[in-house]
Amino acid sequence: MGNITGALSEIAEIYLVMSGEFSNFAAMKAKKLIGFLFVGAVVLLAGCSGDGYTPELHTLDSIINEKPDSALRLLDSLSTEAQSWSKSQRMRHSLLTMKAQNKAYVPFTSDSLANDLVSYYDNYGTPNERLLAHYLLGCVYRDLGEAPRAVECYLDAINLADTTATDCDYNTLTVAYSQLAKLYHQQLLLTNEIEARRNASRFSYLDKDTAYAIGQIEKTAAVYILMNKKDSAELFIKDTQRLYMQYGYRQKYLQASLPLLYMYVKSSDRLPEAKQLMDQFESESDWFDNHHELPPSKRQYYSYKGQYYERIGLLDSAEYYYRKIYHPNMAPVDKDPMYRGLLSVFKKRHQADSIAKYAQLYCEANDSSIAKRDQELTAQMASLYNYNRYQKEAFENENKALEAQNRFLYLCIFVLLGLLALVYIGKKFLKWRKEKLLELKSRSQVVEMLQNEVSQHEQAKTQMAEEKSLLAQENHTLKEEIGQMRIREDVIASENLSDEPIVKQINELAQKPRTMTQAEWRLLTKTFARYCPELLNDLRLHNANLVMTRVCMLSALNVRHNEQAAFLDMTKQEVTNAKTAINQKLFNQNSSRDIYQNIVTKYHLVSI
Repeated sequence: MGNITGALSEIAEIYLVMSGEFSNFAAMKAKKLIGFLFVGAVVLLAGCSGDGYTPELHTLDSIINEKPDSALRLLDSLSTEAQSWSKSQRMRHSLLTMKAQNKAYVPFTSDSLANDLVSYYDNYGTPNERLLAHYLLGCVYRDLGEAPRAVECYLDAINLADTTATDCDYNTLTVAYSQLAKLYHQQLLLTNEIEARRNASRFSYLDKDTAYAIGQIEKTAAVYILMNKKDSAELFIKDTQRLYMQYGYRQKYLQASLPLLYMYVKSSDRLPEAKQLMDQFESESDWFDNHHELPPSKRQYYSYKGQYYERIGLLDSAEYYYRKIYHPNMAPVDKDPMYRGLLSVFKKRHQADSIAKYAQLYCEANDSSIAKRDQELTAQMASLYNYNRYQKEAFENENKALEAQNRFLYLCIFVLLGLLALVYIGKKFLKWRKEKLLELKSRSQVVEMLQNEVSQHEQAKTQMAEEKSLLAQENHTLKEEIGQMRIREDVIASENLSDEPIVKQINELAQKPRTMTQAEWRLLTKTFARYCPELLNDLRLHNANLVMTRVCMLSALNVRHNEQAAFLDMTKQEVTNAKTAINQKLFNQNSSRDIYQNIVTKYHLVSI
């Protein structure tokens, strides 16, 4: 302990030096050292910073609610690449993957990843991220059949939501309440279910999902029916129907009338209302096919209709609709309402053999229904007391606590080593400071010498600038002389052009013009390529055709218009057009005149 106290004393002394107690220079260096330590701390936290979104993850997050299957496939394709991402990006990838799996109804089989997400986002996440992480952990326990833990996680998620924030994730908050309501329903905690559905409806409205919000009210009515509070149930159903009509959900309005029909057919006073509901439902519902038949999953409706006809004494019609409940591959429990209805009809008819037959069938179906309920209840009870899993987790938690103690011990050792290192660095710093002070004194002398040298250098630089200006003037004069020399060389070259055999031959042909041969044209072109390459190059740059090139060469030799037409085997008008085109391309003149003078002037040819 005494060693640590001494080390701290030395650190305090170093800090005074670093803060500027002895010199401003030393303080500046000390601030740099503190800056390095701060940067190191930032680097240590870098792995946990940022929201973890990449452009791909942003895009996938936007489509998860609408296309969870597609989003899940794309997230799986990024799994290998994600291994090289930062921790925040890997956690974001895992969070979105679990969200997509839940939306796509992929059952969870382990809570390891979900617990990691909860731990990470509880430390580094926003309220929305913590809400989602805890909600997904609840979904894991839901799939594992551990209802109490799922309820606990859903409640944690709900409590973590910041409902005062403008960006609150109302969608996740809504489904958290909805999942909570389902678990309450399974455990027959009906009052809790009603409260959960009320909140699910409220936040669904805030999420702009009107249909889902009304649907939660409709499910609340079903809870009141289960509680045998039919008056309250009827009020909720009618309120649901009013809202469905208000927002234009006509089919949902019709489907919401079925719970009313269920209650009305059991009361003789309300049979006219039941008939009105049935007529409206059958004339407007989209459940019926082209043959006005219901699909197997919707045939419970026929039991209500059978009860109606049984109530008004039309037993044949009642029997007909009870039998319509049947469809192939029915589960025994689904046959319960059919057999119960047929048994009631045959009792009223006093048909003993049919009574005996359907009494037995009804008992078998009812036994299957009871067995199914017992099985579900057993599963629910088992989820409450999963001792093996709890014992395993207790053992894992004990190991985690031991690991945490070890990490704390390592941290203490690391801090102690850091303090000792700081003392060592401080001593080195004091020694370095003394050396620097001596170095500064010697440097001041060197600076004076350098200033004198700089002054001399500036004078020399001024002199060099003046000499550079004189050289530039001389260079300009030389360039002008070289230009004049090149013009004289071009003139000499053009004078020699008239001595070329092909040029002399053309002059002789002018006495008796004829069409020039291809060999003569090739020789003329080669001659111009030697004496006036700039002319041929400009013609190529301006996309001049063969005729225009030949007209241009003849014009440069001052061959007369009529003779050019004869040499080219063309009309005089065609030659005129070619000259006009050349003048336009080379000299920007829209006429055939002055072409010879233009060529001579630009390309320094001597008049021939």
